[in-house]
Amino acid sequence: MTEQEFIAVLAPLAEEITGTAVSQDQLDASFGDLDIDSLNQVEIISRVEDEFDCRIEDSVLRTIRTPRGLMEHISKATATA
Repeated sequence: MTEQEFIAVLAPLAEEITGTAVSQDQLDASFGDLDIDSLNQVEIISRVEDEFDCRIEDSVLRTIRTPRGLMEHISKATATA
């Protein structure tokens, strides 16, 4: 999965859930800096998992702080699926 493919899924989901899209240049910003609270973060992660047909372990989910971190874990999860 490329950054562009990930953003193509993440941006509309983030906009739908929070009202603000996430762009490629914001991949390293924390979810908090993007005004995405923990509840919205869980919803976004869950929907991204569904879109890429994969699951990330709950213990790992708690460590994801940025969109790039989510992208990296989704990449690993889809590579081993």
